[in-house]
Amino acid sequence: MFDKLLKVAGIFSEAFRDAVLFLRFNSYSPFVDPSRRAFYKILIEAHTIEKGLSLPNPKPLFGKDKIRFVMNALSRYDIRHSPIPAHMSLGALDAYVNFHAKAGLSDPLLDEISGYLKAWEAKLPRPWKGGTRDYSFLGQPLNNLQQLIASRSSIRTMRSTPQHPDRILEAIALAQLAPSQCNRQSSRVHAYQDPALIQQLLALQGGSRGFAETVGNLFVVSSEICAWGGPGQRNQAYVDGALFAMCLMFACRSMGWGACPLNLAIDHKTEAAIRRTGGIPAGERLIMMIAFGEPVAPDTKVAFSPRRPAAEIATLHA
Repeated sequence: MFDKLLKVAGIFSEAFRDAVLFLRFNSYSPFVDPSRRAFYKILIEAHTIEKGLSLPNPKPLFGKDKIRFVMNALSRYDIRHSPIPAHMSLGALDAYVNFHAKAGLSDPLLDEISGYLKAWEAKLPRPWKGGTRDYSFLGQPLNNLQQLIASRSSIRTMRSTPQHPDRILEAIALAQLAPSQCNRQSSRVHAYQDPALIQQLLALQGGSRGFAETVGNLFVVSSEICAWGGPGQRNQAYVDGALFAMCLMFACRSMGWGACPLNLAIDHKTEAAIRRTGGIPAGERLIMMIAFGEPVAPDTKVAFSPRRPAAEIATLHA
């Protein structure tokens, strides 16, 4: 009994240390290097432009505030920290201008962006590694893991046709091959196909505007809390659940479906609302949502979102 009380006390102690660590190093902390904070903020906002351009029907002149934020933030950013935010932002802005040019639209904002891009060409010559790219479901061999990984991208142009339950269970069975600490298999997945219920869940998630109405199949991945005990395991539900979710997305791709992960970076109130709406037990922590389904067409556009060079994120310890 005493050992159990010590573990409970340890959970509170570790939770306090987690909070202190997050406060010290989160993106709002004044103690974090400004270039490091700007790096992530610019990537996040530039990606919203990419996402907007990859929607089934992008709204003309969408995201004006985001556009101006990205231009202002990039002008203050020290590119020596990493050129990736510049590549991604400039590529996204360039794709934004090209999208409107093809649509025959004009606006002072587009002229402003064009001038901004021209000024940047001397500092970072084209081609820029951002914006959107063409994506095809045809002619992509998926014979090995490398090909499967390379072919995955977030798809936002999917049919609303419900998938057969047997095929859904087949995808879930593949995802169950994900590694799990001590083979706990704590991951759970809730699949939805009722249009009204899906719209309620996506409204609570809040990150699928522009394509939510076309989602006819939705996963909510969760992890049972009771699989874990003691202060050292307080975050492991997220580790197991994230591994499962990644494998579930690869399973979707291997079956010829499009899939789009939707984060659940939410507070407890919203998480509780999602559980109530979706009939999810209170003892499960929510990991993410995944919209999935047959692609509308074999060819579509997806966010380019360049990746950082491996050497930039790796520390090879001797």
